[in-house]
Amino acid sequence: MRKFVPFWLFLTLHLSSLLAQTPLVDSLQAVVVQLPEDTNKVNALLELSIATLGNQPDSTIRVAQAASELAQQLNFQSGLAYAYKNIGLGYYVKGNFQEVESYWKKSLAIFRLMGDPLGTSNLLSNLGAVYFNQGDDPKALEYYLASLRAAEQLGNKLRIVTALSNIGAVYLNLRVNHDKALEYYSRALPLSEEIGEFNAIATTAVNMGEIYLERNQLDSAMVLFEKALESYKAAEGNPSYALTNIGKVYATQAQYEKAIDYQQQALAAAQRLDDRMQMTISANALAQSYLDFGQTDLSLRYFEQAFNGAQATDMKPERVKAAEGLYEIYKQRNDFDQALKYHEIYANLKDTLLNEESIKRSALLGAEYEFEKERKQIEYDSEAQIKRQRVLRNAITAGLIVALIFIGILVQYYRLKRISSTEKFEAQRQLIIQDKLASLGQITAGIAHEIKNPLNFVTNFAEGSVELGEELMEVVQENKEKLSQDQYELIEELATDISENAKIIEENGLRADRVVRRMMEQARGDKGEPQQIDINTLVDENIGLAYHGYRGNVPNFDVQIEKNYDESLPEIMVIPQDIGRVVLNMFNNACYALHEKQKKLGASFQPMIQVSTSQQKNHLVIKIRDNGPGISDKHKAKIFQPFYTTKPAGTGNTGLGLSISHDLIVIGHEGKLEVDTKKGEFTEFRIGLPIG
Repeated sequence: MRKFVPFWLFLTLHLSSLLAQTPLVDSLQAVVVQLPEDTNKVNALLELSIATLGNQPDSTIRVAQAASELAQQLNFQSGLAYAYKNIGLGYYVKGNFQEVESYWKKSLAIFRLMGDPLGTSNLLSNLGAVYFNQGDDPKALEYYLASLRAAEQLGNKLRIVTALSNIGAVYLNLRVNHDKALEYYSRALPLSEEIGEFNAIATTAVNMGEIYLERNQLDSAMVLFEKALESYKAAEGNPSYALTNIGKVYATQAQYEKAIDYQQQALAAAQRLDDRMQMTISANALAQSYLDFGQTDLSLRYFEQAFNGAQATDMKPERVKAAEGLYEIYKQRNDFDQALKYHEIYANLKDTLLNEESIKRSALLGAEYEFEKERKQIEYDSEAQIKRQRVLRNAITAGLIVALIFIGILVQYYRLKRISSTEKFEAQRQLIIQDKLASLGQITAGIAHEIKNPLNFVTNFAEGSVELGEELMEVVQENKEKLSQDQYELIEELATDISENAKIIEENGLRADRVVRRMMEQARGDKGEPQQIDINTLVDENIGLAYHGYRGNVPNFDVQIEKNYDESLPEIMVIPQDIGRVVLNMFNNACYALHEKQKKLGASFQPMIQVSTSQQKNHLVIKIRDNGPGISDKHKAKIFQPFYTTKPAGTGNTGLGLSISHDLIVIGHEGKLEVDTKKGEFTEFRIGLPIG
């Protein structure tokens, strides 16, 4: 049942024929002439040999031989292997299989020597095709099985599909092996669809359909033939075989007109491509349909065409069919001489085919046995190697684990030693700083106390001056009639000015008193008691205190402060000293960040701090936002940890400010302290204090 060229070689020749275009050949010839005698020229010659393959096989052989000679001179083994392969392709087109076999075996030997699994798999497949088309199925199977093994080791899905399809084609030749053919085709078809290889899909599907057709499973056969037809069209290949077999399905169903229509399309397609083998197959099928339809004249015409074509191409199975058909027609016409002639041809050919099938069946079984024996040996060797590798891997892994544990212990020891030394130094530094801060707090408290005494006098006398001014106005009112109009107005104006000035002195004195009191509270570290306060006033006082304090240390630093207080906020119960300490810390951090950014960017940068208060649900929210450098994600995750700071040593920073602020708000007031930041753009701290 030799009906179809193996897939891979068919694809190679089909693509090569498409490349045989005069402009491409001319272009490559021009390139080859200009190239020096190096590997690039070898590759260009190889391309040129393929470009001429479709219609100039002699030119292909000549150019590829030139490539082989240059490759030998350069010791370019890869180029030599492909040159021998292309020479073989040229002889294949010419039908000289002896030369094909010789050159492809040379090519295969070089690919194996180079350790090139792809080239090896390709040549094994091509050599299998040579033996297949010569009718040596056992030899073809041997090479196809070897090609499959190489392709599976390589993991190349296209090569695996090629080998599976070709092995199926060998088993398809013998009816008794059709189950085996289906086994290989069933593996090839889904893999072909997975990689989207339409030629492989078409070849596999049409051959599987042929088996189902012979078993009279017409629905399954038709599905596969239609799939093959669609795939041939998608690949722009030869649809003849699929069309022929669709016609056979209709003929089996006695729908002869449809059968003849499809088989005429098949014959026309084969004639357009000058495919002699397919023309013979299509003519035989068309003749049988005409015979079954009762049109013996047309049937005779196509059987004769098929018989002559089969004889020219040495297609024995097709000659048997044609001879049997001619015998039937001549017997119906009572032309017994011709009937006897074709019956003898039919009988002799059938006996030959039966003998060949018997021999091939035995040889195929032998080839299969050797392949399975080799496969099992490979599996046994692979398992033994895997076991050895597993033992070695486990030993190496155990050694690495022990080494890593030892290294880890050493690293941990030195890290703890270093940390211990660092922590000791840091503790000493913190004690010194704390002592300095305690001393500074005592000094600050003393200074504030000394300021507070004269400030009390100023405030008290200002309050008294206000009262005296009011009394003076009363006396002036009582003696208004005794004074002239000018005297009265002058005294009234002076008394009013004295009273107003005294009020201003009193207000600012009280404000200064509050600031001094905050300084004393902060310096002494008094815990303080919760008080009902106006949060806007508390924030504003501490912002002013922080700003002027920072300006005292950095006189040339200036910052724009935008205040947006919600005047409708209710008074809340808080510890003023704690909230003031948090606001001071936030504002000082903002000023430091802005100053650092200004030093980098220069006068073009305008520092700005936005301070706002608002009510959100059951919380009063204080926001302090700056347009400084922002905080990275790495630092943001740690800023509320004790002793963590990004400021350099020597700046008087302890790394406790934000940690203490967090505890004062979250633990002390059951509030919230959150930070939002974007690196290079801004930082915003949000203090949320519960209402009630």
